[in-house]
Amino acid sequence: MSYVGRMYLRMFAPGLAALGVGAAAAAGLRVAQEFPGELGNLVLYSSLPRWLFAAGLFAGLAIVGVQALRVRLWERGALASCYVCGCLLAPARAARGGLGRVKPCLGCGKVHGVNHHLAPVVVPLQVAVNDAAGGQVRSVR
Repeated sequence: MSYVGRMYLRMFAPGLAALGVGAAAAAGLRVAQEFPGELGNLVLYSSLPRWLFAAGLFAGLAIVGVQALRVRLWERGALASCYVCGCLLAPARAARGGLGRVKPCLGCGKVHGVNHHLAPVVVPLQVAVNDAAGGQVRSVR
């Protein structure tokens, strides 16, 4: 599996999981309708299974819609990408080990620090460094 394929899987799997949980809950309540006793009678005249499936469907569509918007912005260069594989970075989270806040790559898993400014375009050194004296840049330190 390529890094981009892994990125798409990590982005769109929660939407499929929400749809699956809604479908499983609806199927479970459909089975509970056939139970004898009060539980079966309580669920029998309820439209709760349909509402649970609809809630799972709408949650899944909302998650997939947000992730598709993020992919569209990443393709246009509006969101930062990994400098190792070029995939989209996940939202910032607290890291273990005292690293501060990091953004993990959704493709290769490389951890990027939030304090680093990841530009989608590489800026040449002569443009990036403003030299007041007008001479050649000998060192960037």
